[in-house]
Amino acid sequence: MNLLIMMGRVLRHPYDFYEELQAPGKARWTHAVWLLLLAYAARMLSLMSTGYAFETREPHEISFVFEGLWLLVPWLTGTAANWAVSTILDGEGKFREIAVGSAYALVPYILFAVPVTLLTQMLSLDESSTYALFRNAVYAWVIWLLIVMIRTLHDFEPGKVVGICILTLIGVFIIWFVAIIFYGLIDRFIGFVTELVKEIQFRL
Repeated sequence: MNLLIMMGRVLRHPYDFYEELQAPGKARWTHAVWLLLLAYAARMLSLMSTGYAFETREPHEISFVFEGLWLLVPWLTGTAANWAVSTILDGEGKFREIAVGSAYALVPYILFAVPVTLLTQMLSLDESSTYALFRNAVYAWVIWLLIVMIRTLHDFEPGKVVGICILTLIGVFIIWFVAIIFYGLIDRFIGFVTELVKEIQFRL
């Protein structure tokens, strides 16, 4: 099915959409990649179109790489954590379905992040609550779609969905914690090897 048609369907009929996503051939990695790229583009455009009074960073302080990681890392770790937790608790969703379904949950952000940000060109700081209301509404929409995805793909009862969401968040933080420790160990090991090589070269 066409990507644009599916983007519209996830907004209008999310429960039906995520049920259909479980059909063979519906969950496509190419769609996930395109959605992530569109979300990245929306993120960068929203940062560059923020009104002067609402800017919190100078243009030179914005990193294209960091903003990409800001999007990619939560998507990857969230997918992995939800798949691991749901597998233990007899969830029906497959890794591909969770990954692609999570990407589709970003559709509200893709479509509305830039229009909402353009409000900062017309509003004053005294009216910042209006901008915050629309921005938070977009984020809440994305979170709601993620919850609908978990409920539908895994066929869990509402009460169990809450527990799965909490365990998924805990799993994400555990993954980040382990990754940070692993990075620190690798950095120290590289530093040790570098100093060892320098010492050997000095003695030779």
